[in-house]
This record gives sequence, C-alpha cells and structure tokens, in this order.
Amino acid sequence: MTLPNQYVIQSALRTLQVLLAFGKPPHRYGLADLQQVTPFEKNQLYRSLRTLEAGGFIVADSSGRYTVTPIANVLSAASAHGRPHTLVEVASPQLDALADETGESVNLNALAGDQAVCLDRRESAHKVRLASVLGQAVPLHAGAGPKAMLAFLDEGRRARILGRLASYPSYSATTLRDAQLLAEELEATRERGYSISDEDFDEGARGVGAPIFDGSGQVVGAVSVGGPSFRVGQGELTRFAPLIVRVAKTISQGLGYSG
Repeated sequence: MTLPNQYVIQSALRTLQVLLAFGKPPHRYGLADLQQVTPFEKNQLYRSLRTLEAGGFIVADSSGRYTVTPIANVLSAASAHGRPHTLVEVASPQLDALADETGESVNLNALAGDQAVCLDRRESAHKVRLASVLGQAVPLHAGAGPKAMLAFLDEGRRARILGRLASYPSYSATTLRDAQLLAEELEATRERGYSISDEDFDEGARGVGAPIFDGSGQVVGAVSVGGPSFRVGQGELTRFAPLIVRVAKTISQGLGYSG
C-alpha cells in the first residue's frame, strides 16, 4: 500500500535518500560528489548533510568529505534479527558481564573518522556514577576509550591527530595538551595493552580502556570501564586492567580478529 503524498515529509525522505547514497562506493562523498550521484540541488544536499551530521550519522574529514559513522550499527543490529554480526551485538553480552563484575559504568565507543562515538553503555548501580551520552562524538586525545583507539591507530594517522592537539578541547587540568607527552603516554598504552584515564576527561573520574579490532586488524572501537575517583583508585584500576583487556579481546574475536 502506498501512502498518499501528504503523509510524506519530503525533506526527511530526501535526507534518508542522501544517507543511502553513502552505501555505494567510494562511501565517502563531499557536496559536489553528491550532486553527481543524486538528483538533488546543492542547497537541498547541504541541508540534508548538516541534518545527518547533527544526528551523528555522518562525519566530515579534513577534506570536507563525509563518511557514515558507526552509529549506523544501531540500525544494522536491529535488522540482524539477533545474529551477532555488528559491534553492538557482539559487544552487548560482554558489556553486561563487565558491568556486573566491576560494579562501575561501562562504555562502548566506535571509531568515526578522527572521533570516538558512544554506541552503547551500561550504567553503574551506584548513586554516584559516570554518565555518557549515546551518539556523542568526542576527539581521541582524552578519556579511556578514545585514547585506547588513538594509541593503536597507524603511525601516520596518529601523528596527524597529535599535530592538531592544540585545537582540541581541554576538559580538565590534567588533559594533556603537549603532543610529546601524549605520544609518550600512547606508547605506554600500546606496551601494556590498555589506556588509563586519570581525570583527563571528567574531573573526579578514573577508568581504563582497551581497543577493539575487526577481522582486518584495524581499530574499530574501544571498551572502557570507570567511576568516580573517590571509589576508583589505583587498586581498582589495577584490578580492572586485565578485565578490560580480556573483554576487548573477546569482542575483537567476535568481529573476526585473530591477531
């Protein structure tokens, strides 16, 4: 049954059609590129792109071209009918187990361009706990999950991000703004296999994070666990470290990673 046209929001339909255009190679389009592969005018495309960007579905790179973010995995998971093929589906039982074992907040982040996007979370049962926003995109220079991804990116990409460090926000007094110091921390992260966030993203909060890899060996996300500093001290970080590495490894294996 076809719905009458008066029930169709034309601007919403156009925006969805623009989003579907990213399903075709090269999966990376700028405004001019989309004019070649869609029937829409420049102003219409611009409004649709900004709408999708505001919703967290696409992200622009340094060239001004857009790619779809992993937040689309939420819809992919819904269409998978319980088959654990997406990052969210594979990670879900691991997030549950980690939250139960630690009693603290657990986050699943996905790599989207040069940002980390919160795809899923498990909140602590404690009254005072860390809060995260689903779909929120943040830079990779601070926080347990983002730094875990940044540490394991290829050297060139990591250097490019460190070169832009001065343009990124300072969340607290301990957010590293010195590229050399952050590079040294990332090297230590690679050596031990997990990152540490000690009040560099949320004042009064600590946590650990570990990278998630796909079947090709590329970083696609990270999992982290943490809580308020008065409850999560060095002893808790030491206890959480092997747990977060184990969980990240299990999720990676579920995505086909064998390294």
